[in-house]
Amino acid sequence: MVRMQTKAVMVFKLDEEGNAFYTQDIGDLYIFISRSEPFCVPASSFPGMFSNFVELLDVNENVTVDLSDYSMNGGFGYFGAPAHIPPQKLD
Repeated sequence: MVRMQTKAVMVFKLDEEGNAFYTQDIGDLYIFISRSEPFCVPASSFPGMFSNFVELLDVNENVTVDLSDYSMNGGFGYFGAPAHIPPQKLD
C-alpha cells in the first residue's frame, strides 16, 4: 500500500463575487480538516490555540500547518477515528 504524505496546503478566500484567491493570512482562524466536515474556529476563543493554522487529520497522518511561514509539524501514525468533531450548540 502506498502511503501518502501532505507536502503543502493552499487556502483560498472568496470575495463578494465568489471569486477565489490564494491567501496566507486567514486572520484569527484555526481550520480543522478531517474525514468529518471541515470547520474553523476563532483561535482567540481557545487558550493555547494559534491563529492562521490548519490541522489535517487522516487515518495515517496528523499534520499542523502554520500558513504564515509554511512550516508543518506532525507525521505518520494510526488514528482509528480520524475525525475532528465540530463545536456543537447544546440547548
